[in-house]
Amino acid sequence: MGALFGGLRWFAVTVLLLMGISLSAVAPVAAAGEPSTVTQGELAVRLVTELGLEKGLPEKPQPADYLAVLGGRRHYRFEAEDVYDAEGDSVSVKNYPLCGPFTGKGWVCGLAVSTTVRFAVFLPRAGEYRLKVSSRGDGQLWRAGGEEFRVSTGGALREAVAGSVSLKAGPQVISVQLPPEGGVDWIALEADDLPALEPLEGWRFEAPLTWGTMAEVLAPLLGLEQKMPVDKAGSPHPVAVHAAANLPDGVTTTTATFLGPFTPPKWVRAGSGGAVIEVPLVIEAAGMYELRVRLLGDPVVIDFDGRRSERPGKPFLVWHNLGIMRLREGRHLLTLTLPPLGGADVVEILKHKSSPADYLEIIGLKGTPQATVTRAAYEEALKVVLSRFRVAK
Repeated sequence: MGALFGGLRWFAVTVLLLMGISLSAVAPVAAAGEPSTVTQGELAVRLVTELGLEKGLPEKPQPADYLAVLGGRRHYRFEAEDVYDAEGDSVSVKNYPLCGPFTGKGWVCGLAVSTTVRFAVFLPRAGEYRLKVSSRGDGQLWRAGGEEFRVSTGGALREAVAGSVSLKAGPQVISVQLPPEGGVDWIALEADDLPALEPLEGWRFEAPLTWGTMAEVLAPLLGLEQKMPVDKAGSPHPVAVHAAANLPDGVTTTTATFLGPFTPPKWVRAGSGGAVIEVPLVIEAAGMYELRVRLLGDPVVIDFDGRRSERPGKPFLVWHNLGIMRLREGRHLLTLTLPPLGGADVVEILKHKSSPADYLEIIGLKGTPQATVTRAAYEEALKVVLSRFRVAK
């Protein structure tokens, strides 16, 4: 199938580039006679091996491939024109909106007769994935992971959920039998993200491994980050939606009090057509944060940095907790999709303790946060933590 269509070119590299991570070559494990310094890259490679995650690596892995595995993110979207079998599939790529808006460079268009299209993709992590597609035509037959799904989207490119399928890590082939004049814009695979095994500031493969960095990487493995206590010195930080967002047409501000308590002086309310409101959030330092937002309406859709969830709501303002999560320093985006006459009040950002010393304390490692880990101490600490992980598992 065209050397697995050439479409792979290891998608994991693309995922990490989109996340803004720049890396150098993988640091090899130190051999006898080499300096005793342990690098961050060595820990990354070791963890993938110890946790049995090698199937999520391509044949010749690069640093970005290891980080795609350890990053835990399991939301992947593939443009159809990038991953179809250009040599074997009897389809064409259109770059004009014949059947409605599209994303990427174009969309894959079928023939006047039914035809099969095969898409080659790569998954760094296994899981139970939701297969979503943007496609055209009634009676599409999708196949993935030994499962079959029927999808009908009419005469225009429309988004649809095909179904759920269990997929292993590594290369995958997803196919669709299109009806006459059918088409595909993109396909997506989505599963709940896994804890990110990485330093708060991101990996630097050639940098020496410090005690604080090792604790930041290993604490999520043991499920300890969710237990980090609140940092009372800097919390909570409220962000009023009416002040932070560029409100779209049809959205107004109000001081009405009969729909529940709100943060003065006002909150925002959508009109009869609902609204999509983008709220930029700025995080001053990487760390653990707890987010919640007060909304009105049922249902509400909350998207934070690409992680989307639809939630039941109330006909009055109530809190929706987004959970405790790692956040990088800088700008993040919260997108709120409100139903007709829905509303939004405030986002609260609650900082949890997450200094290198805090991580060392919660994981129980003895060391100075900024001190470099010696090889002997590295081997001993890793042995203890992995043993705890396997027992808990």
